[in-house]
Amino acid sequence: MPKVARLHAILWGVFSMGGFIAAFLLPVLIYLVGIAYPLGLWPVSNGDPTSAILNHHHIGTLFLFVTVAGSLYHGIFRFQSTLTELGLARAKRALEAIGYLIIILGILATAIYLLQYNPSFFSLP
Repeated sequence: MPKVARLHAILWGVFSMGGFIAAFLLPVLIYLVGIAYPLGLWPVSNGDPTSAILNHHHIGTLFLFVTVAGSLYHGIFRFQSTLTELGLARAKRALEAIGYLIIILGILATAIYLLQYNPSFFSLP
């Protein structure tokens, strides 16, 4: 029976989910923060679109975390695969280690920022 690379399959599945997030949720975030709020198409009470999404809305905080984390994972994984295909196959282990380190640090930084901005995230509404 051939050896099955389960971890590799799981990572490709997460990559696929990150691509879905980058394709569907990131344009919504760009539209809201970059187009709708500045042009007045979506009303904001205090003028800061990020706080309008995050203020006491757990779903907004979760939306931002999933969008940033999924897009970051997808982008770094794609960039890592591209560098390997461009001839850096000898440094594949180092590229994987650096890529996963960037992903982990980026996701942790996003989580810390969002939890500092919305400290009541884990409390019940």
